[in-house]
Amino acid sequence: MPERVELSRLAALVGLSQAHFSRAFKASTGVAPYQWQLQARLKRAQEMLVTTSASLEQVAEETGFADAVHFGKAFRRAHGTTPAVWRRDRKH
Repeated sequence: MPERVELSRLAALVGLSQAHFSRAFKASTGVAPYQWQLQARLKRAQEMLVTTSASLEQVAEETGFADAVHFGKAFRRAHGTTPAVWRRDRKH
């Protein structure tokens, strides 16, 4: 499972306060650090959904979500559909 990286740790690595790091990160990437990480996890989940037969629980665990329910909610917010429907629509 991916390791959770705290904002404080990232900020400390580059010698900035959390607030300054967040502003600089958003200015550089266009999204807040949490949103960037969430997008990366969801992209990895999409890859797993189409390239593996892993269960939704396994995909959730492998991509760092607390559980399948948390994964499903985040996926639906981002993609407008559930992971199961999204997967099914791409399998045929």
